[in-house]
Amino acid sequence: MKRALYGVLCLAVMLMGCGAASNGSSDNGADMVQATATPGSGTNAFNPYMTEKLPNTRQTTAEGQSMLGRLGGRAQSIEGEAAHRKNWREEIYPVVFGERNAPNEILVVLNFSNPESENVWKQVVEASKSISPAQCKIVVYGQSSENYGTDLMGLAIWIAHSRKGQAMPWLSYALGRWNAVKAAQRSSGSEKKFTNEYDATATAQDLPIHYGYLSHLKPPVPANQELAVAKYCYDAGNVNMYQAMQVCQYYGVQKVPAVIVDGRVLGKVSAGSILAALK
Repeated sequence: MKRALYGVLCLAVMLMGCGAASNGSSDNGADMVQATATPGSGTNAFNPYMTEKLPNTRQTTAEGQSMLGRLGGRAQSIEGEAAHRKNWREEIYPVVFGERNAPNEILVVLNFSNPESENVWKQVVEASKSISPAQCKIVVYGQSSENYGTDLMGLAIWIAHSRKGQAMPWLSYALGRWNAVKAAQRSSGSEKKFTNEYDATATAQDLPIHYGYLSHLKPPVPANQELAVAKYCYDAGNVNMYQAMQVCQYYGVQKVPAVIVDGRVLGKVSAGSILAALK
């Protein structure tokens, strides 16, 4: 029953995207990343290593709670629905830089199908060079109107807990490769949505983006484990996508990609603005 309910949550997210956040695919420049209001606030609100009860923007009404009680049910929460998964904390709060209990945090919400995500991520990577891992961590959430983004975000989560220290380079590669393949498809007149991994190739000889990267990890993923890792990536990406919606709604994010520093959504994303927000 728990897994079935959770599947419904994931399906809802896949249909809704990032809640209040727009894909912003037609927007140019990180200047468009902004929030007109901030319903929630504060640092570490979504950190399951430091916060016992996480925000839930899909709260049930009093009438709904009463009905659930009569049916023997309970209100849904990400902690309750995902707790059966071994790495559920990493999936809902994937720390790709810094220590989990660092007092400050940078939340990055990426939309793989928006080309601007690559530029925003470059600014985050540049800012990380001036950040103490003991003082601040970087956490990533992913969403995409093209389904293959789920797999790419899922691999970032798998790398974060299985190949520590290698998740940020992977995200740089994945975002850059996504845009490069799209550009190659456009130039050949064959651009398509990345619904599955084989859509995200420029030629018939190309490996899918995430499969092609597994051999570059240190240590590389053995060939006989690749299928299991790929399956995990899809499932973990869906868990993370649900939480991406929660984060966007809670902080009032209107455009994705977005960067949230200690509970404040940046209006303009640059390495300098990220570092300034931490002071």
